[in-house]
Amino acid sequence: MMSLKEFMLKDHLNKARERAFALGQFNFSTLEQLQGIMLASKELSAPLICGTSSGEVDFLGVAEAASLVSIMREKMNVPVFLNLDHGRDLETIKKAIECGYDAVHFDGSHLPMEENIEITKKVVLEAHKKGVLVEGEVGKMKGESTLHDTPAEKPTLTSMEKIVKFTKETEVDSIALDVGSVHGIYADAPVIDFDRIEKAKNETGCFIVLHGGSGVEEKDMREGIKRGVVKVNVNTELRAVWRDALYREMTENKKEIVPYKILPAAREATREKVKKMIKLFSYEKGNI
Repeated sequence: MMSLKEFMLKDHLNKARERAFALGQFNFSTLEQLQGIMLASKELSAPLICGTSSGEVDFLGVAEAASLVSIMREKMNVPVFLNLDHGRDLETIKKAIECGYDAVHFDGSHLPMEENIEITKKVVLEAHKKGVLVEGEVGKMKGESTLHDTPAEKPTLTSMEKIVKFTKETEVDSIALDVGSVHGIYADAPVIDFDRIEKAKNETGCFIVLHGGSGVEEKDMREGIKRGVVKVNVNTELRAVWRDALYREMTENKKEIVPYKILPAAREATREKVKKMIKLFSYEKGNI
């Protein structure tokens, strides 16, 4: 049996591309969230990626997140990896690489194209020395990872010419694209440009990443994966079920003050949501 060290994240992403399924990236900032994610991976024998955004590592800590994932991965023997999500600060990215993250995402989409390329190249150089994968981003995705009552802003789709230029010059492993999805859940479902996904897969050779997975309809998610998405980022839905489970538990048991009696409800809600998303992304126990 191949060990986790030998069968790395890149191998799983290659297999996902070959067999038309996707790995989910599930963000966390608390221990019970991470426990729920890990338990879902264990139960379904499914590879997945844990993610920490800049806000999440500001709260939890880069070294702390890496240590928790490493300890739990070894203890539970699960194919779980760790990615720095939407990293913009180079010092934080370097620290994530040093602390053992399996991948880092440099989000330079807010920068002019040439500056984005220049900084991404530096990240790739540092990360690849340690065998760490790099996700780049070109084209600014709309939205914020929370619940919204309003319709989402219309996406601004980056030209394929710019996408090809960016991936060729930076040599990133993965590319986050604006294909119509948005961060967060809005009053309307996003309209996904499936042809764009397929074209990017064929013209860049990179692993295609879908951000804003929480708001995408199930049929569109399946079609996106069929067309070439191999990694789907989920955050808002996990935050929502965590919050709702805690609210129910504290409302129904108003006198309870013991954290380890309150928090398992949030862990269980997270586990169930991650399991559902893993199955949606076409990975179920024994199918590969």
